[in-house]
Amino acid sequence: MMGIVRNLLFDRHGDIRGGWRVAGFMSLVLFFVAAAVYPLRAAGVESPFAEKLLLLAGSLAATWTLTRYVNRKPLRAVGLWIHEGTLRELGAGCLLGFLMMAGIYAVEVALGYVTPYSAGLGPAGALGVAGLSLLWFTVGAIAEELLFRGYAFQTLMQAVTFLPATFLMAAVFGLAHLQNPHVTALSLCNVVLCGILFSFAYMKTRSLWLPFGIHFAWNFSQTALFGLPTSGLLDPARALVGATQSGPVWVGGGEFGPEGGVLATIALITCLWYILKAGFLSPPEGIVTLDSIEDLVPRNGEGGQG
Repeated sequence: MMGIVRNLLFDRHGDIRGGWRVAGFMSLVLFFVAAAVYPLRAAGVESPFAEKLLLLAGSLAATWTLTRYVNRKPLRAVGLWIHEGTLRELGAGCLLGFLMMAGIYAVEVALGYVTPYSAGLGPAGALGVAGLSLLWFTVGAIAEELLFRGYAFQTLMQAVTFLPATFLMAAVFGLAHLQNPHVTALSLCNVVLCGILFSFAYMKTRSLWLPFGIHFAWNFSQTALFGLPTSGLLDPARALVGATQSGPVWVGGGEFGPEGGVLATIALITCLWYILKAGFLSPPEGIVTLDSIEDLVPRNGEGGQG
């Protein structure tokens, strides 16, 4: 009986099986977030931004706990390593995310499906909106990348290899958007495609900076710069301009935003092709990952980098 239990929990190397580690990660995230959010709601405080921050904090805490005490690795092993190529990856990601959304926007404006208008902001108001949007979309993108391309995804890669892990986590990423307003079958397919793109961006560099940059710039450009909904959500307080939408939903996405249309499908596939072909994007030398044998944290907790 003990042998059966041990085989269920541990692999032939004596390591906890990947499925249990993924379940542990998700459970810890839920625990940390619930422990912080519940007192706020009990006190009558409802702040979407505070809850987004707590999701980021809970994801970081769960990642650090399992990375250090189960994998015995520093936190940077999940792709948060600051290295000489960090700015290049982050900059490339931001540029790609912006160019994709700018291209979609330009086509929709040319077709008459989007009509921009002034939000009536003065310099001080524009600066405030830009700062708020920057914080909102930065925190959201980091939190989602940690959740969907961080510890859980990389652990699945170890267990079932890259492509199955990519498709599985992309499907989960899509399901996480299932309850968003104005969701359609095409918008869900595009969200899944985003998940696939972000996973390949991680794999190309073994770092979270490239997928984070794409994710952030895609969302920030969509709403802050162009005044369009992001995944069905549009808060005018985060938009520097306004926009009225018309035309076929299957082209421009309608009230779900550009992510719900075929223009986004084309942009995402093009970006994925570019990332696969880009020679300047590659893992840096000496990088530490969850499955590398370097920089193990001693079992007594001494040493290593967190």
